[in-house]
This record gives sequence, structure tokens and C-alpha cells, in this order.
Amino acid sequence: MSEFSDKLSEYIAKSGSNVYQLAKEASLDRTTLQKTAKGQRLPSLDYIREICQYIKISSKQEEELVRLYKIEKLGHSTVKAWDEIQQIILDIYQLRKNEKSTWHIRFDEVSLKSFNAQIVQKCDSEMDCLKAIMCVMEQELEDPDHAEIYMDVSWASKLVLCQLRQSEGNKSEKLTCHQLVNLKQTEHVKDGMLENIQILHQVLPYAFTTHNTYDIRYAYISENSEEQKLHLWEHYIITRRHIILCSEQDYQMIVISDEMIAKAYRQEVGCMLSAYRPLFSYQGYSGEGVRKYRALIDHDETHVTYEGFPCLALMIPDEIKKQLIADPQIGTYATAFFDMPKVKENQYINIFGMEEVRHFMKTGHLPGVFDHYFYVESMELRKEMLENFHRNLLAHTRQYYMINEDKFKINSSFGIDVFGQNKVAFCSTSDEFPFGFISIDEPGISEMFASYFDNLVQSKYVYSIEETITKWEELVEQIEREIEIEIEDRKE
Repeated sequence: MSEFSDKLSEYIAKSGSNVYQLAKEASLDRTTLQKTAKGQRLPSLDYIREICQYIKISSKQEEELVRLYKIEKLGHSTVKAWDEIQQIILDIYQLRKNEKSTWHIRFDEVSLKSFNAQIVQKCDSEMDCLKAIMCVMEQELEDPDHAEIYMDVSWASKLVLCQLRQSEGNKSEKLTCHQLVNLKQTEHVKDGMLENIQILHQVLPYAFTTHNTYDIRYAYISENSEEQKLHLWEHYIITRRHIILCSEQDYQMIVISDEMIAKAYRQEVGCMLSAYRPLFSYQGYSGEGVRKYRALIDHDETHVTYEGFPCLALMIPDEIKKQLIADPQIGTYATAFFDMPKVKENQYINIFGMEEVRHFMKTGHLPGVFDHYFYVESMELRKEMLENFHRNLLAHTRQYYMINEDKFKINSSFGIDVFGQNKVAFCSTSDEFPFGFISIDEPGISEMFASYFDNLVQSKYVYSIEETITKWEELVEQIEREIEIEIEDRKE
């Protein structure tokens, strides 16, 4: 018996039924149902969902049962990695709304002097560690033009990134942060995929919400998590004046306040940089970014595109495309943007959001940086653009899935592409970070993102291909009615 089969048997019993009655009532194969309940067989997910229709459980209980099924079928680390990826997307959405924590404080000169007077101090509580990190970072930010931080990935580095994000909102400090990442070789260590995704969960949201110089480099290590625990103070944070040495165990660290020792540590970690290579290919915040982005992904076949707004290249009429391409200022970028990715159409998954479509239809303003390049003044053209996309939905030129934004809030100016053999790219088109993107070329990470999207299109968070067409038509019709009512109200 497994946790999944135990839970299934429990729900069947609580429904007042048994395997024989349920099989007869639901017209299910009795042998398959019996072996499933005993943990001797694992049928398809559709079979499990069919069972759920006939036993009296809530939607939350069904969700729990489906999750246990996926853990049984694919392993706990895979399902946990999907959770991490989904949280990455949600965290970027939340951070871009500037929802910051409230624990940021400033230290007075007396407090800083007292802190630095202790050459070595040990912190063994959450509050002590938090205060020490805040104190170290505040001193590093006193001269932001020369501020430079080196660190690896740990519970403490997460606190540093939170502190840097807070400071960025309070002042205009710009600094350089180097983060060295040790990835697991996922070709040989399956569980290493989860650890690699957990590392990305720490660094990606910050990478897409900062104006600081964020230099992330990676190398592969062969040791496992248990072997890492054998290191003495295995994690570090280094600034110009301080060294923080952290234990693998949360909230255990020592702080060394000595500029000469800190300089020696910086020199040593500077030598280590040559053994690491950039994890992110970062192309900045200009229109040039879109050209480089297209050049990057067009070399290989694209498998999945996840975007917060329907594909503009499919919406804009050909005559308008020609005008934009001929424009001397944006022609180069427009040419790159309208160049369709290499795909196998019947296998290409396109997941898209609708959050900004209503705003676009009512105002003519496109989301993010696109609004600077193309304002759609005419209501007729806006309707034509939506109809162009609708025709693509009906023609099934891709496998289109609309995000159910009642259940899954995303950012309309953030996208992900899975392409090639082992590549995944992240693109920002927000006003604050226009055409900033990063790419990762790592087999395990790419494989996990691909499997996440395969799971996403089967979940409650997106509509099926046929539901997508229906929901699109309903939403567009609803928006057009709202616009007509607003026009009538203005006449009165």
C-alpha cells in the first residue's frame, strides 16, 4: 500500500461505497479499481479523475488525491520541483507589484560601531542572524559605487537578497552582487534536479526585479547533500569589511569584522570565479534585447512558450507589420520580433494569459514595453487584432492553452521558452525591465521546466484547448459589451 492508495481507499469508504459498488456505478473495470486501491496498479490520471467524479469528495480533496497520484507515479522530487517552478512565477508577479516585507530598519552610528567592535561574533538565532546581515549590508551600501558582495547559495544569501531588494526601494543604490552556484550533475543524480530548481527559486525572482549588477555563475559538483554537511562553515557572504560564514543548519553563523581578512577572502573568491561560468545570459534593458532574444531561440526548435499576453506577432495585421519593419527607429527589432520561432506546429505548446486584454481593448495600450513601440488607436484595428488571434485558435496552428487567471495570477510582461535539447529562456518586457532576458543551458533544469508545463496544461490552472477557444470568445464578447455600455453612458 502507498500513501496514494491508502487515501483512495479512505475516500471510497467514506463515500459509503466499496470497490465493487463503485466499479458498477461508474462503469469502471473492477480488477483495475481493486488493484489501484490495494496499491498494486497505477492507472492513468484520467482513470483517477473518473473515480473522483463518483466518490463524494471536495475539490480540495480531489486535488490532494491527484497530487499523491503524481508523487506515486513520478516521484516526490519531481512534484516538489513543479511546486518550486510555480512559486518562481508567482514570486516574480508579487515582487513586481512591489509587495515588500516590512522588516527593513536602519542602524544608527553607535549601533554600527558597537557591531564592528567585535572582531568575531557568533549568531545562533533567527533574530541575531537577521540583525547581523542587515548591519553588514547597510555598511556595504554606504558607498554603493564601490559596493561588491560575493556569496554562494544558502538560507543566509536569501536574506541578503531580501535586504538588497528593500534597500533598492528606499534609495537609488547600485551595487555588484556575485553569487556562485554549485549545481548537481543531473545526468547522473536524478534528485539533483530538485536542488537545482530550488537554487533557481532563490535567484530568478531577484534577477528579474533588480537594477543592480547581478552576476550569477555556476559549476557542477559531484558531492551529495550529505557530503556537503561535512564541511566546516560551508557557506559564505563576503563584503569589503565583513565575512559571514554560515552553517548548512539554518540560523547558525559567525561574523568576522576585519577589512584585511575580508580583502584576503575577496581575493580568494575572485580567483574562484574562473572555475565558474555565467548561469544567465543577460542582455540588458533595451530594444536591442529582443533582437538578441530572437537570435538566441531561433537557432533551435521551440517546444513551449509561456507568456502573459496573447502572441502579438499573431495578432498584428501584415500591413501594420510592414510599417513597423520599415520604421527606421524600431525596424530591426520589429523584424526580429515578428520572426516566428522554429516549431513543429502540432507539438508546439503556447500557454498565454489574458489579464491585460481588457485594458488593451478599452485603451489601445499594449502591456509593458510594447506600448512604447505601437499604440493601437483605432477600435477597428483592436478588434481585428483579436480576431486574427481567434483565427489561429480555430486553426489550431499551435496547441493553445489559456491560463485560468482566477486560479493562477501571472505577470503580463514575463515569459518563458523551452527550446533546443536542453535550454530554457526567461524574458521580461515590463516597463521597468524592457527586453531583459536570461537563458540557461542545463539538461536537468530544462527537462524539469518542460515537464512542469506538460503538467500545467493538464491542471486546473489552464483551460483545455477547446475550453480556451470558448473562453476566448466569451471574454471578447463580454469586453465588447462593456465598451458599448461605456460609450452609451458617455453619450448620456
